[in-house]
Amino acid sequence: MQQGSIEICCKTSGLSLALNGKEYQLMEYLLRNAGQIISREQIIEKIWGYDTNVEYNNVEVYISFLRKKLNFIKAQVSIQTIRKLGYKLTQDKQE
Repeated sequence: MQQGSIEICCKTSGLSLALNGKEYQLMEYLLRNAGQIISREQIIEKIWGYDTNVEYNNVEVYISFLRKKLNFIKAQVSIQTIRKLGYKLTQDKQE
């Protein structure tokens, strides 16, 4: 594991990988609000702070990073885009 990063793992697949600081903060925020729609504005304010020059594109980039990492470890959760509203962490259906 890299210094300054936090490891996440999937219990069912046994796979794990590291998240950097912002990825971890975003994942934690999504987990704490699982099933709820979180707007880009809420994410920017929570993760980067109220007085920031961060743009919406930054949120999309970090969401993309998290989606790829969740997919890699075969996590049973996914981040849905709710058009014009924001994002929502949902549990995937079991087959």
